[in-house]
Amino acid sequence: MEKQFIALYTPEAEKDLKILDKQNIKKVFRTVGIFECLGKESVNSRPLNNQGLFELKCDKIRIYFMYYKNKIIIIVLIVLNKTQMAPDRYKTRAIINIENFIRNFDDEK
Repeated sequence: MEKQFIALYTPEAEKDLKILDKQNIKKVFRTVGIFECLGKESVNSRPLNNQGLFELKCDKIRIYFMYYKNKIIIIVLIVLNKTQMAPDRYKTRAIINIENFIRNFDDEK
């Protein structure tokens, strides 16, 4: 099956992954992998704000991402969340991580 999206992880998201236990890491990769293959219809994702930030849910794990250049999703923040709503501090941190990543990503090309 051809992927619809390619997931890139910011350095901050990679650090967030390392904090999780092995079982939750597997859940993150499985959820992101399904999203890469099947796209928006495949998993529980929702927009978080009008700045293009989205959230994938898998159990109590929240994966914050943004679409980039139509085929890429940039994973910016991975957290264990115990509430229904995404806290504003996570949204703010995710937007900052996205801006930094895109700036560095475009500079490398």
